[in-house]
Amino acid sequence: MGRVFKVPREPGAGGTIILSMVGGLILAHADWRGWLIGITAALITFFTFDYAFDSYRSWRLEGMALALGINGLAYLLPAWYWFGKGILEPSTDNPLLIPLGVVAVLFTLHFAFSRTRGWKSPVTYALGNLLPAVPALFAPAVSGRAFSYDVFVFWFLLAYYEAIGAAYVETKLAFRKFPRKYPLIAWLPAFFVILYNPYLILALIEPTVRLVRNLKDSTYVAKIDDIKRLGWSVFKSVMLLYVITLAVLYLK
Repeated sequence: MGRVFKVPREPGAGGTIILSMVGGLILAHADWRGWLIGITAALITFFTFDYAFDSYRSWRLEGMALALGINGLAYLLPAWYWFGKGILEPSTDNPLLIPLGVVAVLFTLHFAFSRTRGWKSPVTYALGNLLPAVPALFAPAVSGRAFSYDVFVFWFLLAYYEAIGAAYVETKLAFRKFPRKYPLIAWLPAFFVILYNPYLILALIEPTVRLVRNLKDSTYVAKIDDIKRLGWSVFKSVMLLYVITLAVLYLK
């Protein structure tokens, strides 16, 4: 089955796993115990991410079960420690209700597109980029804090732009020819976050400018080195959105 624990092949995915948890813990106002538990849980996800993804892609049921079991315990046991039997109750007070619901929807969508459109589909690839930011949603539960909409909005913008950024890269690949207007159109719903906090418009500026400029750009990349540079450029853009979003929500 291969090694279960290993460093992710994609630095962006690994970085997002850790940074999303950090952001979630900051917004949850976790104490030192919450930070210790939260970072430990994120590191487990970090080191098992490739194994889980490879098992899922090749549909190895034993690998999927093992990865799900390891990560499930990493997040459910801390939640049980803090909230006891409360995590089993289907109520709005359950700190795991929204995170588990979001994960179920994301995996359902990704599974549907991967099976109908294939793994090389731009949509499948973009949906896959929603997953590394999921630890942020579990930050309150693993740190003993109530779930907050600040955490949800933070996760939404981070994960959503990760997906849009992946679609943006697809429009630049010479062997894809993915329409450049699609990422911009798909990005527009992100502006609904300003109804929650108007200052979040600051986080939307750079991504929007990037996507609008992409409409007029007719260049494509095909070499591996150029694709890697493009990927790092998008990751820097994601990190700018990450910092601005976190600052706005924390200082409100």
